[in-house]
Amino acid sequence: MPCRRNPAFKGLLFRAGRVVAAARFHLRVLRSAEEAVPGQITWRLLATNNRDLGRATSTYPDAAECRAAVRQLQDRADRLRAVTVRTGSSAWSWRLLLDGAVVAVSSRDYQRRIHADYAGAVVLDLVPKAELADLDSAER
Repeated sequence: MPCRRNPAFKGLLFRAGRVVAAARFHLRVLRSAEEAVPGQITWRLLATNNRDLGRATSTYPDAAECRAAVRQLQDRADRLRAVTVRTGSSAWSWRLLLDGAVVAVSSRDYQRRIHADYAGAVVLDLVPKAELADLDSAER
């Protein structure tokens, strides 16, 4: 069994002796006008417990383009940088930047900056090896 502290296994979990991804990209169809353009596709990064970790800042016309954007993000993960931003008087959030452009945002605000810093760092570790799930059959 591989050593769990080996950097090659960063972003992976061990379940029943198997290595599995610690997160997955989930594609979803936007449904309402409040969510930008209804019918467009976007992605969310979900933990294995289905907790929403982060979201794309862009929408895509179809699932194929959204999947291509996720793969491009993963291929360029070494160029990603997490930054922490203040979102309120006592709220913090993180953003992922790729070559200076915001490509993902946190799904929630944090009461402490250190928690937002940590969450951004965790997402940076998860992005390269996260699985890419397809649209749910109910969303097609």
